[in-house]
Amino acid sequence: MRAASPTEAERLLELSLPAVPASCPQARHDVTAAVQGLGVDVAAVELAVSEAVSNAVLHAYRDREEQAEDGRIHLCVTVDGDSVCVLVADDGVGMSPRVDSPGLGLGLALIANTTDGLSLIDGEPGTHVHMRFASSKPCVERP
Repeated sequence: MRAASPTEAERLLELSLPAVPASCPQARHDVTAAVQGLGVDVAAVELAVSEAVSNAVLHAYRDREEQAEDGRIHLCVTVDGDSVCVLVADDGVGMSPRVDSPGLGLGLALIANTTDGLSLIDGEPGTHVHMRFASSKPCVERP
């Protein structure tokens, strides 16, 4: 984990975690610590990050062999003056329908409802979930 001081560039956190269930609370905790005091709705950030990371854990690497090395989930938190942006990315199979899905299928809708901006990029490979959270104060003037 790398957390930045207020005088560094706009990148506050870069994190790469294994795509396993234990990474969900770790990602939520680390991102929450990075956005404290920035004027964003911390509960909304926690919920959106939890959902995005959980989706990556459940779906991104579903076709890997049992003995294969765990896939990775990459997180990045940046500020742009009036917003905090969080990226959750993986190098998995991308977004596709899944009839055997263990979830209810509400995660992306929940993320969309808790963010001020959401962009999904389904790449080759992986998925990138870009979330924006508006700040009630300029993020660059972090205490």
